[in-house]
Amino acid sequence: MFSTGHDADNRAGVSAVLDVVGLGLHGPKNAVDKVIKGTRAHR
Repeated sequence: MFSTGHDADNRAGVSAVLDVVGLGLHGPKNAVDKVIKGTRAHR
């Protein structure tokens, strides 16, 4: 899957096998807490 150093090829290989969904937030804790307040983690 990662036989190449080309990022787009690697992403295509992963997306062909997995459904990957994610969200990354970066910032001061109080600001991030305000943004995600009321949401829940999928388990």
